[in-house]
This record gives sequence, structure tokens and C-alpha cells, in this order.
Amino acid sequence: MPDIVHRIIQIVGGAFIIFMIIGGGFARREALGDTAVRTSILTMYTKLPPPPAGPSYCSIFDYGDRGLVLPCDYKPPFIGWLQGGKY
Repeated sequence: MPDIVHRIIQIVGGAFIIFMIIGGGFARREALGDTAVRTSILTMYTKLPPPPAGPSYCSIFDYGDRGLVLPCDYKPPFIGWLQGGKY
């Protein structure tokens, strides 16, 4: 039984690491008024400039006011770093 638990932890942890490396993140939305919404995104890439200079993020899964996001062009941010900051 412990081998199965260990394998499940490896699979879940590996999927989380890959999701973060390819630019995935966690989003939280907060309604500010009638039509305004503030979106806070937490990713592994904390020093990225905001759009339009940096990558923009699109939601892939929502649950209430929280969700998962990926870059809209599906290009990992480290590719932009390798190209000299061209996101």
C-alpha cells in the first residue's frame, strides 16, 4: 500500500511541477464594482512584466472566484527570456 501512495504523490507532484514550468498559475478574481474585476495571478515567474510587454494569461479552469491559468499563446515564459525578453 505505501508504494501506491508514494507513486500517487510522485504523479501529482510531477504534474504540478510541469504545469508551473510551462507557465501555469493560480488566479483569484475580486469584483470591484458593477463591471470591474481585479485578477491576481500567482505563477513561478514572479518578475515578468504585465501585458502587453509580458505574457497575458487565459483561464483554463474556474471554480468560483479562483482558477487555473496558462499563457494565452501557450508559450512558456522562459522561452521569452531566452529570446531576450520577447514575450
